[in-house]
Amino acid sequence: MTDNYDKDSIIHEDQRALKLTHYQMAERCMLVEYATIREEMDDDGSSTTLIHILEGGFRGFHEMPEATLVKEYTDIEDKFYRLYEDGGLPYELYDEDPLIALEQDETGEVANG
Repeated sequence: MTDNYDKDSIIHEDQRALKLTHYQMAERCMLVEYATIREEMDDDGSSTTLIHILEGGFRGFHEMPEATLVKEYTDIEDKFYRLYEDGGLPYELYDEDPLIALEQDETGEVANG
């Protein structure tokens, strides 16, 4: 992976007012993409999402320019939160995802600072 961005810079605020970095959004997109591929494989025995990725030479969410990633993320954000709430994410959240801090905070609010 080539880091073409500042891993710690906030570039987007999601629908739940969580501030996200490029890296956090890319990780969330990967979770949804993987879940989609699994769903398609389970339902149909093949995955149009995976075929599209392989045919098109997809370089990955981490390599996307900021504006493109924000668009990709906003397109999948509802599905991400559905999967998260239903326990349907295919693997654990990235350690630095603000949802981790939210889970650990008894008040249900992410502490500032």
